[in-house]
Amino acid sequence: MHLVKIRKYKHSVRKIKMNKNRKWVLITGASTGIGRATAEYLAGHGFGVYGGVRKEKDFQELARLNNITPINIDVTIEETIQNAFNYIKNQNTPLYALVNNAGIARAGPLMDLPIQELKEQFDVNLFGVHRVTKAFFPLLIETKGRIVMMSSDSGFFATPFFGPYCASKFALEGYSDSLRREFLLCDMKVILIEAGRVTTPIWDKGKKLLEREEKSLFTTYAKKMGKDAIKKGKTAGLAPIEVAKIIYKALTVKKPKLRYLIAPSTFKYRLIKILPDKWIDKMVNKEYEKIKEKL
Repeated sequence: MHLVKIRKYKHSVRKIKMNKNRKWVLITGASTGIGRATAEYLAGHGFGVYGGVRKEKDFQELARLNNITPINIDVTIEETIQNAFNYIKNQNTPLYALVNNAGIARAGPLMDLPIQELKEQFDVNLFGVHRVTKAFFPLLIETKGRIVMMSSDSGFFATPFFGPYCASKFALEGYSDSLRREFLLCDMKVILIEAGRVTTPIWDKGKKLLEREEKSLFTTYAKKMGKDAIKKGKTAGLAPIEVAKIIYKALTVKKPKLRYLIAPSTFKYRLIKILPDKWIDKMVNKEYEKIKEKL
């Protein structure tokens, strides 16, 4: 059973009482990567942070940090979300923002992909976002707060062999656009963060996906392109703190952008957004040809 660990919040409750004037933010997936960096950065720059985690080890680590209150949330389990909502509501610390950061990545050729993996992908990256956003909406509307959605360059550029992840981020972009336009009626803001490669543990998890034994028309190409993507992600990606800084900006400026595109160079991504799809397909096909020449 997944329950919010109220008994471990005693020291955190005292901390909240001393800092009620802070703006409080809930971040899902705060244990590692972008979520952890954002929690620490916001906590160090005047915010109070509720850091959503699933594992006991991560809970204990966050509990040792100033201005961060760890809270047990699994975005796929309604009970943990409701328990977290009840706990935060009872602290009387108005919730200023929600950062929907929790996410997973599934990859592989779509025609080789078990339907269960596609379901898992959407259960976290889209349905999980909806569960949390809907649950905390009553608190956010009281403050006319902000919701930050952690999208990706994969939310507008669909790469081969990363179809499940791309599909979930494309869906998140559509969900966020619709939500933002509905929130015009209640003066709330929805902000999309479109990050390129970021050096997070998600790349290590991607290695396991490449070790699967499927043999198909797509296997050789998928493994080669997957290895290249993982290598670039681990060696040439942005540090998570750079994304955290942009999230801080999105939460503090009077008129935040609707989308923040984050990459060492955004020219290629901006070009992708305006080029005809046929041109993009030709670029992808050239990558296939390079691999084929080496076979």
